[in-house]
Amino acid sequence: MAEQFPMGAYSAFPPYGFSVPGQSMYQMPTQANTMPGMPGMTGMSGMSMPTPAFQSPHGAMQMGGIPMAATGLPPAQKKTAAKKGAAPKKAAKKKPPKKKKPAKKKPPKKKPVKKVPKPKLTKSGKKKKERDPLAPKRARTAFNFFLDAFREEYKITHPDVKGVVHCTKAGSEKWKTLTPAERTPYEEKAAAAREKYLKAKEEYVNSGGPQKFKLAKGPPRPPTAYFIFLTNFRKERNASGAEPTSIKEISKMAGAKWREMEPTTKIPYEQKAARAKEEYLKLKAMTAEERVVAVGMKNPYAQFL
Repeated sequence: MAEQFPMGAYSAFPPYGFSVPGQSMYQMPTQANTMPGMPGMTGMSGMSMPTPAFQSPHGAMQMGGIPMAATGLPPAQKKTAAKKGAAPKKAAKKKPPKKKKPAKKKPPKKKPVKKVPKPKLTKSGKKKKERDPLAPKRARTAFNFFLDAFREEYKITHPDVKGVVHCTKAGSEKWKTLTPAERTPYEEKAAAAREKYLKAKEEYVNSGGPQKFKLAKGPPRPPTAYFIFLTNFRKERNASGAEPTSIKEISKMAGAKWREMEPTTKIPYEQKAARAKEEYLKLKAMTAEERVVAVGMKNPYAQFL
């Protein structure tokens, strides 16, 4: 007995007209594959066998194992058709290269400026004169000697106080209250110190100490033509026996006369000033030791005055 297979939508051989889940309905093709004619069939060269079309799990229609697109053509043919029908793409315009911005120049490094030491000033605001280290120090006063003794006592009575200000202020108040007899010992010490200082200063000046100190820094500036005229004007006035007057008045008279002089009468003074400048440049080129030996105690411009 022949084996029977179940029929239905979910059977191995579903009937035409039923759809299987995940597949499209079976359709009869427009062109059937023909087979050789079979006996008993009239008007037909053969029997046509339908080839079912079904949808693959990936969603594309397949016909005889070849995937079909929505247009009914295979993807490869569809792409070639699209290429033929599509308009040719225009070549993208090349963008011009961006101009590079010029690199910013770094500012040049500033050279370090040498710090010039500020000149020391006095209490009144004037510039302090440089002091020769070989010059003798000034003599101490009576108050200086008193303050030395007072400071020792103040440290014992005020051990917690530090600094010199409080001690000096207290010593000054104490000094004002001393009687002349109490000040006598300190004044005697000050007198002895002054005598010693005056002797040392005399030796320093006689040895040419001040002149050597000035020459070590450089030669003195040469006199100008007017300064040479002013020196001669003072000498002539003193020799004439004129009434003595102040330096300020003599300078006024000399200045008025210098302005009234003809250019030709000023030539001798100008020539002397030029020679004095030559001497100045010669001394400036020397070392400090050579300059002191060359000048000594004399005025290097005395011959031009």
